[in-house]
Amino acid sequence: MSFKWKSILPGIVSFFGNLGSGSASSKLANYETAAQTAVKAAVTKVDNGVDELQSAFNKWEDSNPLVKEAITGATDLLRALGIQVPDENAVVTHVKAAVADLVGIFVPQTTTTAATTTTAATDATAQAATAPAAS
Repeated sequence: MSFKWKSILPGIVSFFGNLGSGSASSKLANYETAAQTAVKAAVTKVDNGVDELQSAFNKWEDSNPLVKEAITGATDLLRALGIQVPDENAVVTHVKAAVADLVGIFVPQTTTTAATTTTAATDATAQAATAPAAS
């Protein structure tokens, strides 16, 4: 009795390929969840957390207290869950993504107010310039 490896090999390769891709997807989801949890925790733990979140979103600085806390928190959380921690650059990438995701939730958007104020000031200046001169 002999096996025909050519007939069963594609099925085995397919099985291990699916297993590997599911595992990689699960790891990425775990990294992203840990990063978002760490950023949320950092917002509440760091003084002026929402302002620091906005600052981290506007200009990434490793010295930002929220950034430091979030990177440490994500690393600690992954280790506590028994998940192999990627290198620091990967953690930073996930924390940056979490900051970008969460800034829309936690930071009030003030750009429309500023645009409205600027438009009102421009309209007032235009009206003053076109008003007839007093005689």
